[in-house]
Amino acid sequence: MKNKLNILYYSPIIPDLLKDSGKPTGGAAVEWNIWLKAFKKLGHKVGILTWEGAANYIGKEVEYDIVESYNDKKGIPKLRIIYNFIPNYIKAIISYGTDVLAMEASVDRAGLLAIITRLLGKKFVYRIASDMDVDGRLINNFSKIVLITFNFALRLSNHISCQNEYQYSMLKKKYPKKSISILYNPFIIREINLPEKRENYIAWIGNFRYEKNLPALAKIAAKLPGIKFKIAGSKFTTVDDDTKIGLAELEKLQNVDFVGYISNDDIPSFLSNAKILLNTSRLEGFSNTFLEAWSVGTPIVTTKNVNPDNIIGKFNLGKVAEDYDKIPEIIKKIFNYSEKEMKEISLRCINYIKEHHDYIALAKKFINEIKAV
Repeated sequence: MKNKLNILYYSPIIPDLLKDSGKPTGGAAVEWNIWLKAFKKLGHKVGILTWEGAANYIGKEVEYDIVESYNDKKGIPKLRIIYNFIPNYIKAIISYGTDVLAMEASVDRAGLLAIITRLLGKKFVYRIASDMDVDGRLINNFSKIVLITFNFALRLSNHISCQNEYQYSMLKKKYPKKSISILYNPFIIREINLPEKRENYIAWIGNFRYEKNLPALAKIAAKLPGIKFKIAGSKFTTVDDDTKIGLAELEKLQNVDFVGYISNDDIPSFLSNAKILLNTSRLEGFSNTFLEAWSVGTPIVTTKNVNPDNIIGKFNLGKVAEDYDKIPEIIKKIFNYSEKEMKEISLRCINYIKEHHDYIALAKKFINEIKAV
């Protein structure tokens, strides 16, 4: 394969991230914004395959190409995929001179784009977004037909990239002969002035949805009335019942502040002033918020549900509870750390990011894996 690749990443969401629109975008958009910047720095031609009008919507220059394709508002909803989406996907992939089409998280489009990409003689690469992508839990979010086409896309893929060992082991059982690897999420270290002393609040960041377990967050905050919780995030258009219950309980608490959507530029300041970042998710793949927190020296408190490859314990980057009921006591202990203990754990967090998540080093590995298939 040629030395420099033409790489397209399919995403209807990244334009919202680039515009900083305030709409919830999810971790895959954040992650791939970094991958694409890294591929571009390495000299590859890089773009996102997205919807018609995206460039005007973003309204500014970005570091990679915006390849406009389909119009998701034209035509009859159940038929537009045939006469709108498919021909426009094909046209965009061909006209860009695409060598590789990559995807993550767009489960409902994976099967269709995998077929188109392979029929055109291009490489199809899928990046796993969450543990639920590999162990059957997607059935809670998608129809059986979508899951069948998604699994078909994985079978058609030239390469599957995983975020952690759990994802890798599950997929190797299903596809023992397929090219599958583990690459941790990339991160761009930003130089910021860290505060001399942190404020005594707990940060929580996430979109308000079932997987993030807001009821558990409410119970933890209720047990720690003397500690301030600052919650950053926003709702999707449709809110599940579990999340509604959690939000209602949180809104009753005097020690909880909803700070709303926080832009990417403001996240480092929000996290660097916090004592800890709390994660209450039921599942993740490799949370980008962990990387954001560690990059500014903020430790994580979470449960064993969300501790990819036991990294938190292995590198002493925070604390992991057996269950949600144990979290309040763990938080109390951390809030009693001496200034010296906090500085030691902060330094470990920052060094870990620099050593294991450098975006250029990981991008080189990713490119080599793609070229090898």
